[in-house]
Amino acid sequence: LRKSELNDTPLNGNILNGKVAVIFGGSYGIGENISLLLSEKDVEVHCFSRSLNNIDVSKKEDVEKALKSVFEKSKRIDYVITTAGLLNKEPLMSCDYETIKNAINTNFLGTVNVAISSFEYLKESKGKLIFFTSSSYTRGRAFYSIYSSTKAAIVNFVQAIAQEWEPFGIAVNCINPERTKTPMRIRNFGVEPEESLLTAEKVASVTVQSLTSEFTGQVIDVKRDNE
Repeated sequence: LRKSELNDTPLNGNILNGKVAVIFGGSYGIGENISLLLSEKDVEVHCFSRSLNNIDVSKKEDVEKALKSVFEKSKRIDYVITTAGLLNKEPLMSCDYETIKNAINTNFLGTVNVAISSFEYLKESKGKLIFFTSSSYTRGRAFYSIYSSTKAAIVNFVQAIAQEWEPFGIAVNCINPERTKTPMRIRNFGVEPEESLLTAEKVASVTVQSLTSEFTGQVIDVKRDNE
């Protein structure tokens, strides 16, 4: 399966049967939809977030605790997916410094924490690691400079560790959805025309499809069907 085929190929769920997946940020939006779709494919899914079980990806000890609890129960981890992220749409100079730190710590440091903490488990299973960027990674956007720049950093990070970890059999990829209708987007941008947005279900479908592929170090674009 090639990257260009992900949006158009029917999902072969048999490949996923019996696998164990961990989702950080699986309480709503894209993460919740990934969880539901994986469960339908007979994947054992474990979700962690601040609202679900007080797991904060910006704290390495929280990530380690979550992964350890899954491994002790299931004896393997095949997929680790991180959708956790913070977007605060406001000018940089009116943004509270704690808000800035929280966004950087969640979006970027959280990515690093999940990668480091997942390595040994995914090395053992020859597993897959998925992070999320944003279409804003290619060009910084006014009023969400922190979000845009952390999403650019995630792409660079994914490309780097994909090369480092390929000899260990770990695939690392990055999902890049267009504007998607999620609670976080609605909170920041209000109500927008439905036809201008991706659905969280579509993004989840492409994400799960990517788990059946063999490529690594890729930015996987998800676009609306009419594009």
